Amino acid sequence: SPRDFSFIVEDNLRDIFNLFHEHRIKINMMHNTAINFTVSVDDTGKNLVDLINELEQKFKVRYESGLELITIRYYNQETIDRVLVDKEVISELKDTYTCQLLVKKI
Repeated sequence: SPRDFSFIVEDNLRDIFNLFHEHRIKINMMHNTAINFTVSVDDTGKNLVDLINELEQKFKVRYESGLELITIRYYNQETIDRVLVDKEVISELKDTYTCQLLVKKI
């Protein structure tokens, strides 16, 4: 979220994507709303720490480590239920053919 509580607009997204590019961090999953931009990335150590430090100069940053991204192609509810045993869903994105679940073990 922007520190001034404004909306995440195109200029903000450009700046965010440029920083991800500069730090060579690949986004695995993203979700954008009017005031939030959520991403899932691999932990790249120092590159990720440096990226977070730069993002915090302009944005409110929250992060959680130790999560797993599960991608299911041609999913059904039975498959989703099976992979979610002992897991808590942090974020979920679905389209016609693909389901992505960002989870943590419970």
